[in-house]
Amino acid sequence: PEERIDWKKRKAELKETQKQRREAKLLKQLERQRREEAAEKEKLEERQHHRGRGPTVSVAVPGSVLDNAQSPELRSYLAGQIARACVVFCVDEIVVFDEDGEDLKSVEGEFKGVGKKGNACIQLARILQYLECPQYLRKWFFPKHQDLQYAGLLNPLDSPHHMRTDDECEYREGVVLDRPTKAGQGSLVNCGMRKV
Repeated sequence: PEERIDWKKRKAELKETQKQRREAKLLKQLERQRREEAAEKEKLEERQHHRGRGPTVSVAVPGSVLDNAQSPELRSYLAGQIARACVVFCVDEIVVFDEDGEDLKSVEGEFKGVGKKGNACIQLARILQYLECPQYLRKWFFPKHQDLQYAGLLNPLDSPHHMRTDDECEYREGVVLDRPTKAGQGSLVNCGMRKV
């Protein structure tokens, strides 16, 4: 006796098998799509956490550029203009070099001071450092000096890291104060905000 094939039943079984295969395939596609979306989201979050930029821009300036100025006020003003231009063009580093090329690594000899005919490299570097420092920290880091005599007249750079009192940010530059505090309360820090 030959066994009869029930075609209706066989067709229903094939349809069910095909349906299960399609569902399995769709589930695999959905799972792959979820993994890709998760990886893309992770990459996006990683990019957002990586603040700043990769390449840096450096500018080399000869210190003798200040020798062309006729007065100490103009020397300071010229240094301020160099600093302002570098801030506008997002320069990361300013290198002040000596054109004379004298390599004096000795501490021997007489210090001539920094005046009109003094070491312009040192004066330019000192003024640039002064301008780079946030205004609320300058009196802590820069004592009175002849090179900075006219630096107070210069326009502020308004760099991104120069925070104002009301600016909200994740980090702020500050200096720890040498003032007594209550026991167990830590230290006082001047970070350019209002006094508490």
